[in-house]
Amino acid sequence: MNFKRTIYFLLLFGYFSMTGCFAQEITEQGKLILYKYQQPIGAESYSITSEGETVLLKAIFNLSFVGGKVSVATNLKVRKNDYRPILFESKGSTSTRTEIDTKVEINNNLAKIQVGSKVTEEKVSTNFFTVFHPAPIAPQMMLFRYWQQNKVKDNLPIFPGGTVKIKFLGQDKIMVSGKNETLNRYCIEGVMWGCETVWFDEKQNLVALVGADAEMDRFEAIKEGYESHLPFFVSKGAEEAVKQLEELSRRIRPLEQGNLAIVGGLLIDGKGGKPVPDSVVLIENGRIKAVGKRSDVKIPDGFRVVNAQGKSILPGMWDTHAHATQAEWFPASLAAGITTMRDAANEKEFIVPVRDAVKSERITVSPRLLLAGYIDSGANALGSEKAETPEDARKIVNQYHQAGFEQIKIYQSLKPELIKVVTDEAHKLGMTVTGHIPNGVNIYEAVENGFDQVNHLGFVYPAMLPKNFKPANGQRPEINPESENAKEGLAFLRQHNTVIEPTLARGELGFHFKDKPFSTVEPGYTKLPFEFSSLIDSMGVSPNPALEERIKQRTILSNRVIMALHKNGIPIITGTDLVVPGHSQFRELELLVKAGLTPMEAIQAATIVPARVFKKDKELGTIEAGKLADLIIVDGNPLNSISEIRKVKFVIARGRMFDTADLWRRVGFQP
Repeated sequence: MNFKRTIYFLLLFGYFSMTGCFAQEITEQGKLILYKYQQPIGAESYSITSEGETVLLKAIFNLSFVGGKVSVATNLKVRKNDYRPILFESKGSTSTRTEIDTKVEINNNLAKIQVGSKVTEEKVSTNFFTVFHPAPIAPQMMLFRYWQQNKVKDNLPIFPGGTVKIKFLGQDKIMVSGKNETLNRYCIEGVMWGCETVWFDEKQNLVALVGADAEMDRFEAIKEGYESHLPFFVSKGAEEAVKQLEELSRRIRPLEQGNLAIVGGLLIDGKGGKPVPDSVVLIENGRIKAVGKRSDVKIPDGFRVVNAQGKSILPGMWDTHAHATQAEWFPASLAAGITTMRDAANEKEFIVPVRDAVKSERITVSPRLLLAGYIDSGANALGSEKAETPEDARKIVNQYHQAGFEQIKIYQSLKPELIKVVTDEAHKLGMTVTGHIPNGVNIYEAVENGFDQVNHLGFVYPAMLPKNFKPANGQRPEINPESENAKEGLAFLRQHNTVIEPTLARGELGFHFKDKPFSTVEPGYTKLPFEFSSLIDSMGVSPNPALEERIKQRTILSNRVIMALHKNGIPIITGTDLVVPGHSQFRELELLVKAGLTPMEAIQAATIVPARVFKKDKELGTIEAGKLADLIIVDGNPLNSISEIRKVKFVIARGRMFDTADLWRRVGFQP
């Protein structure tokens, strides 16, 4: 009887709630379609309910990506008259790598903030808002309404931390259901690191957002009914990124350019020989004119002298696994001494205009860009460039070639029978092929079918096993880099000139324990703005002694595999695959040295080796007369300690010399 009564009251409560008998009224509701690299991956539903003098936003964010499903639920209660927050609570997964469990309660002028198990209290100012993580999206709509209602002019403090800045960018007219509609375009900066391009209609409804998601991939959210305008929003967002970088290039003027003489530094030219103390490097018209000891190189009249005493001079570095999904990644990478970047999968609509503006030197605060275009298959594909037939595959490869891409990147859901179709077409067009090893295929089959390079060390481990080995039922065979099977696999990779890009720093992020500050492995974490560091904090694994031992053994194995590759003459190149912009390049070198490479060999993995791999070694990779003037000046000697590479003081790109501290500050980092 009690059970029936409970059911009755629950049904009655639901009826009264729906009919508004509890003074609740749903005043708005909507749905946003979520995209990653323009591939639909989920939806967010939201409702706004009026409750007396307050308004309650409820948002449910659901997505499915590469076979994984995640969800986060958020409540945001604000005052009806001015949108001043009263309560914010969010719990779930904001991406396949990030989790959130946060609550902010405002009582008078005090905010009680709970993030995970940590609880703090802070005083609130006159103007503030509550929003955390870039998902769900609807809280940013409420943030915008607060900003408009309260006529906020300056940076707006937000809780749990950080500040937000909103800037009007312009208006756009689109056709919806046969009617013209005017949308206002804004930049929202501070919810996510960098600038999100966001469109609102005249009723302050969020119509579209283009930016990056919680794991830093290219991301779009489009209001239901506006999906056909996705290409417009993507292209307009890319246009805004180019404008942002052009404006930054006008503001950040080179300290020096033209004819320069860098004098007195320790020259580490990247060729592998002994460093040259008290050196001179002459730069003329963006190229290196002469290099050598001060006693051997005469400084011509008219050359401005740059004093490099107490510093080291090295070639500009390469990051061969970037995903520069927003404008800020480019100056951040340059600040770290990365003068050449291989973007290893992005939206054409975004990365091509940026690359073209860099080539034309309208953008100067960026590395030079080489592009790899992704290709995949099926429902779990990365992005929109999906090939289901040989005709699809050839068409996509040709489209990338026509857009000036140097490479194709195969992702792991590509149909195995299409691998050779893709590689043959790419090679015919003078392109190379990199990527993940697709599901159902081992590294032997991938390389035999045309892979030139392999991303991520994990895909290399099967080369240490019997050639025809196929895992079954979660089988985890022991891998021994000194075994006969491994020797056979290493010889195979060497014979095929296969290049390995291990992305060690990326693996370290995924397996760090949440109870230990990430700064213990990556000092660059302490330089991050709050909105970025909080995302890093939400990644990783929970403490577990058994898992800790497995990770320890996995690291030992990783180091052994790296050294086996290196000793067998298989090229290793540095690539970051996101993590901490710029700083993870330093970490990648540190991890290569931890694995057993010498500091010089690690430096070469970031300079001359990738230059050779990408056939740019006649112009880049070492400091020699005739080559392009891409180099870095470091406070310290990274040959004594590779961590000294973190002290990049100046970066010279295409003959322009920048103060790295200025570059860092312009993207919100501490130098």
